[in-house]
Amino acid sequence: MQQLTIIATLVAKPGKSEALGQALLALVPPSRAEEGCINYDLHHSLSDANTWVVYENWVSKAALEYHFATPHFQAFSQQLGDLIDGSVGLQELQMVSSKA
Repeated sequence: MQQLTIIATLVAKPGKSEALGQALLALVPPSRAEEGCINYDLHHSLSDANTWVVYENWVSKAALEYHFATPHFQAFSQQLGDLIDGSVGLQELQMVSSKA
């Protein structure tokens, strides 16, 4: 199995940053509890109050696909149209260096 790193960038609509942050924060505990989750960390930009980034590591692509199908993620996805400006910037990465 190949570990998968995800960097998801979301930009809130004007006036929706706090609501987006709360919705993202609510995803953290159930996502971390998923069997294939290595880490699931929410970050808030210091230079743009509307930008939120989720840094995730999964044991495999299958674990990520399972995450996308969970009820908590599906419920979050239903809110996105009201909260974000544009679409989610999603990067799928594979580590090529050895771990520190």
